[in-house]
Amino acid sequence: MTTSSSTPSSPVRRFLGLLGGFLLAMSLLTGLGAAWMVFGMGGGDMRTAQGRVVAHETAQLKRGSGQRSVVEFTAHDGRSLRVTDALVRQGQAAHEVGESVAVRYPAADPAQAEIGSSFWIRRVVGWVLLVFSGLCMLAGALLWRLRPRAAAQR
Repeated sequence: MTTSSSTPSSPVRRFLGLLGGFLLAMSLLTGLGAAWMVFGMGGGDMRTAQGRVVAHETAQLKRGSGQRSVVEFTAHDGRSLRVTDALVRQGQAAHEVGESVAVRYPAADPAQAEIGSSFWIRRVVGWVLLVFSGLCMLAGALLWRLRPRAAAQR
């Protein structure tokens, strides 16, 4: 008399294995993007300057419109530059026109400047995504192990 093992059926295992592979791939891509947000942007010789908000710019969001600040500052080489904050806030911009703000920029390319508070927001979001990506990679690896394997040769 032969007994059957109580393992999940092959289609279920195949689906879970595919789901795990997909989760691994997406988590790896998200992790790479998050690592770039945390470690890649703003590396090297970064400078800080005081800038002044000179205007607000309207931008479209998924749910309506928002505003972001336009900042003027003087770089270490004496050039006067104007940059637009990368972060759009729902409703009104985070800074008032005329407000003084800290600006961070790479010494090699001051045109890539950003408002200091935006830099830290991006850094925190990057860390959260990096941790979440790691957890999803772990879940994906566990699901991947459930995929069907070729029968052992006797």
